[in-house]
Formats: sequence, structure tokens, C-alpha cells
Amino acid sequence: MKDNAEYKIKSAELRRRVAENGFSTLNDEELLELVLSYTLPNKDSKELSGKLLKYFGSLPAIMDAPKYMLMDIGLPSNTTLVLKMISKISCIYLLDKYFNPEKKEHKYKIEEKIYSSFMGCDGEQVIMVLFDGKGNETYFKVISKGSVGASEIYVRKIIDTCIRYRASKVYLAHNHPSGISFPSKKDVEATIKVRDALRAVNIELADHFIVGSSEAFSMANNKNFKYLFK
Repeated sequence: MKDNAEYKIKSAELRRRVAENGFSTLNDEELLELVLSYTLPNKDSKELSGKLLKYFGSLPAIMDAPKYMLMDIGLPSNTTLVLKMISKISCIYLLDKYFNPEKKEHKYKIEEKIYSSFMGCDGEQVIMVLFDGKGNETYFKVISKGSVGASEIYVRKIIDTCIRYRASKVYLAHNHPSGISFPSKKDVEATIKVRDALRAVNIELADHFIVGSSEAFSMANNKNFKYLFK
């Protein structure tokens, strides 16, 4: 009981500091400690936050870590879920507020927005961005989880979505969990398959981005792959 009371006193002190002076008064360890205190009220969240930062090296690395790694180090599933939820909400906030908020087609901003959208992503997933004939963004969502290897269902989903949103131009993106952003042979094959299906309904595939750990590789802007988009 004494330990529980001590944890609650520590958490209350952090909350008081935030209430009086804002979150800027907390360092990364204290901020993580405060978050953990809400899901682990009867545990020493200070000790756990220090352990997590020592193991992963930084707060962003903790937020981006796969669920199984967070659970292996001692976080229960509900706490892991909260951390992933914070990461996802932060990503949505940044995308909507700072990356192309006017929803117009700017290649550089699209690339930035796509790269940022993969923050905290577990496993491979595919994102599609659609623009109408006036250059307005009409769609930006994850359309598939798993390999980009385009199955018939995958291609049909792309076509159906493009028609529903009256798209005239499509940007695709998927990530490589290995961190290497260079396109594979399967990436090229999938690009051709999607491109040909879109051309059949008079829609342009503008680019296919391969997202790694440090960049979003634009196939359309690379001399070895730009022929795919002509």
C-alpha cells in the first residue's frame, strides 16, 4: 500500500506541474512516466519509463517500436495500445495540420505527407492518394496491409475506389519494414499491373513511393523507373 501511495504522489506531482506550467516543463522520461501512470496506476511508472528509454534510446523509437517488443519488455497490452494510439493520433494531427492542408497536388508535399504517414507503422502497408481533374486531393488512406504484391482483389479495390472518388490521378506508396527504400522486382511488377489497370479506365498512375527508414523513394523521379509512368 505504501508503494502504491508513493506512485500516486509522484504522478500527482507531474500532473500539477503540467497544470501550472504546461508540458514543456517535463523531459522525455517524465512525459512517458506521466502517460504510463494512467494505464499503470499501481506500478512505478518512473522506473518503467527509464527502462524503456534506456532500451529503445528515445521517445520516438518507443512509439515506433512493434507491439511485441513493447510487450516483451514488460508493457501490458492495454498500455501498448495507448502508446500506439498516441502515435497514430500524432501522425493524423501532423498530416492534417502541416502537410498540404489545402489538399492540392504538390509533388514535394505529397512525398512529405506519405513519408510521415508511415510513422509508428507495424508491418507493411499500402497507401493510396487520389486527386481529381482540378488537382484536389479527394482520398488519402491505407488500402491494404501486407505485401504490395498486387492480387486481383487488390487491383479491383484500387479501381473501384478511384471510380467512386472520380480520380484522374493516383499516387501509391508502401513501406519496406527492412528500412531499405529501393524498389524490388515485385514492386516493379505490381506497379506495372496497377498502371495498366488504371490506364484501362483513363486514370493516371503518377508515382509509386517506396518508404524506408529515412526516405520515400519516388519511382517516377528515378531514371531507372520513370519509364513505368510514361
